[in-house]
Amino acid sequence: MATKSVLNIVEDALVVALATEADLSAYNKLKGQSVTDIAYPSIIVACENASYPPGLAQGLGNYLCKVSVGIFTQIDTSTLTAHRTAVQNTMGVLDTVATVKAAFVSLNDGTAYDTTLTSMDEGRGDRAFVTTLNYDVLMVLPSV
Repeated sequence: MATKSVLNIVEDALVVALATEADLSAYNKLKGQSVTDIAYPSIIVACENASYPPGLAQGLGNYLCKVSVGIFTQIDTSTLTAHRTAVQNTMGVLDTVATVKAAFVSLNDGTAYDTTLTSMDEGRGDRAFVTTLNYDVLMVLPSV
């Protein structure tokens, strides 16, 4: 089995995948367990849960991970249209399974099978546009 937490593996890989998108270069990309103070604009990837996927045998290293991706853009320096463009660019990366798979491969901690957007929530924070994308990420740890 892996020496890293499944939650960390997924967060690491998705941050790497998001770093490949040039249109998101202005955004800080942070993991959920980061102690870094948030600075706008930012994208925070938090893997909140890992469970055994239905229909697959337990104990083989397969996990269905629930991931929350928050996109934060400062209201004072950006428009809602620009924020929503960043949200679409983020979705474009995470919906492209080949990009996510390549990020997992580059870290050599596991393999991604699929990503599925499960919901999108929009709100306002402290002087910020905030959108949360919720994804299911199906992955497997490397065999030992």
